[in-house]
Amino acid sequence: MQKMRYWLPLVLASFAVFVAASSAQAATLVEHNAIPDVEQSWNAASFSTLLEPSGAPEFGRCIKKVGGVYENAGCTTTGSGKNYEWYSAFGSSQPLEKVGFSNAIKEGTSATLETVNNNLVTCEGETATGEYTGNKTIGNFVVRFSKCSAFGATCASKGAPAETIVTNTLEGSLGVEELGSEASLNAIGEDLYPKGHTGLIGEFSCGGLPMTIAGSIISPVTDNAMKLTATIKSKAVKGKQRPENFVGEPNDVLMTTISGGFPEQAGETLATIQTNEEKVEINSVL
Repeated sequence: MQKMRYWLPLVLASFAVFVAASSAQAATLVEHNAIPDVEQSWNAASFSTLLEPSGAPEFGRCIKKVGGVYENAGCTTTGSGKNYEWYSAFGSSQPLEKVGFSNAIKEGTSATLETVNNNLVTCEGETATGEYTGNKTIGNFVVRFSKCSAFGATCASKGAPAETIVTNTLEGSLGVEELGSEASLNAIGEDLYPKGHTGLIGEFSCGGLPMTIAGSIISPVTDNAMKLTATIKSKAVKGKQRPENFVGEPNDVLMTTISGGFPEQAGETLATIQTNEEKVEINSVL
């Protein structure tokens, strides 16, 4: 026992020396591999593009540049006179400077939501605001429909003015709705859906009858040209959206529930004029 009392302090002391040496070595390694002491910056907009698949279709700008890759103002063809360059909306050397846009219904038209069972909601007005959030995405998109009615009664969202339906915050993404004989002839669409693909697009009541809208809607968009304003036309026939899906992907449609009943497929018909804060192109080639 006497020997144990002398031996134990020696062991503990040796262990303390080992720990100290190991800590010093670890500190040296950390210092050797440390990130230089420079100002670090986080660009969320640029990082978001890392989460997107690359390639067309995408938002961006086609800008004149001698010696660029493309020969036309849409950045869709290459050749001997290379005087244009494509710059993606985010993450490029010349990204979008202004990302906002607004929508307003085309004068003299109305917006309709029709189910496959012929239930119809009609709105005489529509406005919206949103922004580009990635090379293929939009976000913070909210639509306000006005002068809305159905079943012989007026419609309104909770807390909204009379006859006004307001959607939840939506987001969207680009895709190919129909393949052309070449990439420049592909038909491009924009898919709108609830944020995170969860929850409802909107809910409202018409004459006390509650209604909800879920799912998503694909609308054809203008591509391969720089535009400050562009008309986006959503079209439905007998409650079915045109188109109902992107190429190679499952159907992606609107579903409406009336007074807690069984969900019905539905489609929207709307012509809205989108005005960007600066000229933007949707390129289908790249």
